Amino acid sequence: MKLRIVPASQGLAWARQGLQTCVRQPLGFIGLVGMVMAGALLLAGVPLVGPLLVVTLMPLTWMGFMLATRRVVVGERLSPGVLIEAVRAPDSPRAAYAQLGAAYLVATVLVMVLAQLLGPGAQALADAMETADDASQVFANPEVMADMAWRMGLTLPVSLLFWHTPALLLWARLPVGKALFFSAVASWRNLGAFVVYGAVWLGAMAALAVLSQLVHAALPVPALSNILTFMGVLWLVGSFYASLYFSVVDCFESPQDMPGTSDTAPEQANQEG
Repeated sequence: MKLRIVPASQGLAWARQGLQTCVRQPLGFIGLVGMVMAGALLLAGVPLVGPLLVVTLMPLTWMGFMLATRRVVVGERLSPGVLIEAVRAPDSPRAAYAQLGAAYLVATVLVMVLAQLLGPGAQALADAMETADDASQVFANPEVMADMAWRMGLTLPVSLLFWHTPALLLWARLPVGKALFFSAVASWRNLGAFVVYGAVWLGAMAALAVLSQLVHAALPVPALSNILTFMGVLWLVGSFYASLYFSVVDCFESPQDMPGTSDTAPEQANQEG
C-alpha cells in the first residue's frame, strides 16, 4: 500500500462525491444517521459506561458509513446491517477495532481535559446559559467561543490521526499502531485537501443554518419547519459521512479494486506499507 498525494482541490471533490452519493439513496443515509443518533442517545443514558461506549464505538461507525458508501457506489441498496459489517464476518479484525476504540476514547478524554485546563472550561457555557435570553447571546459570549475554539482546535489533530485507521484495519489488515502511523502521515501529506474539505463542510453547515431561518420565516406552521430543518440536518450529516469513503481511498493506492476513487493522478509518495 502506497500513500498518494492529492491536490488541495480534491477536498472539494470529496465533499461533492459525498453529496452526490447521498442523493442516490437519501432515505438510506438519513435512516443510518437516525439509527446512530438513536443508539447513541440510548447508550448515553446508561450510567457511567454509556457515554464511554458511545465514544469507543465511533471508529466502527465511521467504517460502517464507508462500507455504506461503497455499496451505493457499486449500485447496491443500503441496509442497517452495514453499520456492523466490519466486525460481523468470522475473520473480521474485532480485537483491532476494540483496541482502536479504546485508543480513541483515551484521546478524546485527553482532549477534554486539556481543553478544560487551557481554556475557560465547560463552566463558561453553563454560566452563559443561565444569564442569556436566547441562544444567540450564548454564542456571542467570548468565553463560550474561546472554550469552543480550544475544543475544536484540540479535536482536529486527533480526528486526522484516526481518520484512515478504521479502513486500514479492515482493508489493509494493519495493526492499530501502524494504522495510526499511516493515517497520520496520509493526513499530514494531504493536509491542504483536508483543509479545503473541512472548509466546504463548514460552509455547508452555515448555508443550512441560513436556509433554516428562511424556512422558519416563510412557513406559518412551526412544527413543519422544524421537521424540514431536522431532515435537512440529517441529510447533510449523511452526506458528510458518505464522503468519508472518498477522503480515505483517495489517499492510498491499494492492490484491491476500490470503486469510487477519483480520476486524478496524484503524485506518489515514497511511503509503503
